Amino acid sequence: MKKLILFFPFFLFAAHIFVLHRVDDFRYPSTNISSKLLEKDIKYLLKHHYKIVKLSTLVKRIENNESVKNYVVFTIDDTFKSFYKNGLPIFIKYKVPFTLFVYVQATDEHYGDYMTWKQVKNAAKYGELGIHSWAHPHLAMLSNKQIIKDTQKAINIFKKNMGYVPNMYAYPYGEYNKRVKKIINKFFKIICNQNVGAVNKYSPINDLDRIAITGNVNIAQKLKIGILNVDNLKIKREKNTIKEISGKVKYPYVFIYITTLGWKKVKTKNGYFDYKPNFTLKKYRNRVIIRYNNKLKTTLILKEE
Repeated sequence: MKKLILFFPFFLFAAHIFVLHRVDDFRYPSTNISSKLLEKDIKYLLKHHYKIVKLSTLVKRIENNESVKNYVVFTIDDTFKSFYKNGLPIFIKYKVPFTLFVYVQATDEHYGDYMTWKQVKNAAKYGELGIHSWAHPHLAMLSNKQIIKDTQKAINIFKKNMGYVPNMYAYPYGEYNKRVKKIINKFFKIICNQNVGAVNKYSPINDLDRIAITGNVNIAQKLKIGILNVDNLKIKREKNTIKEISGKVKYPYVFIYITTLGWKKVKTKNGYFDYKPNFTLKKYRNRVIIRYNNKLKTTLILKEE
């Protein structure tokens, strides 16, 4: 009798952190999702027995080296009023939690499209809060002192209004580099980026990948995204030119993507790949994605001004 070999796709052992911004605000399609689709996505997750939890719950499991299989987190950036009006009722209806990152200046100075502190406090009854900076700046364009000033102000104003300081932060625009990360990590334990990818129990909690949910996104497809383990990954650059991308994987080839350059199939030799694009970056914000099937490794590269 032949042995039955069971195959478990890698993505099933990973968690997925989703990020959304606006709900039913069709003026901004690149950061909007319809309430109808959001409700459909949540119903899909519940029907297929995914565990929708707060970010802090997922992080606790990572810290305890526990399985995060089929765990899902919804994070919401910017505290837009459209989330409060059109998104929050859906989370309440299905009794699923979320993590809301507060754009502190917009809330404190009563920007028109943003939630008030009263609304933030009410939303917090059904989820949890993190900080999304004071002025929502491009952090990498600031000096160290400016980053610290923005962060400290966000913390002080948040504490004044909420009575405590959260230990979670999401980078504005998802932008950061090693210098920014080092500074922000002095203030916050849990940090979210916007690099497309999944999360497992080995993921660093100060650099958590998140997948954007906008437009007509198919959440079932996003749930198939897994983690590509790349050993000794090196991205060599000379100022704004990417000279070489190399690393080690257990596959015969990988596909490598660079923003505006596109995809390139790169074969491996004894597990190593070495790609020399010699490509000068065209945009300020760029991504290097290394992919094999549904497994991804994403790195953000910022153009130096």
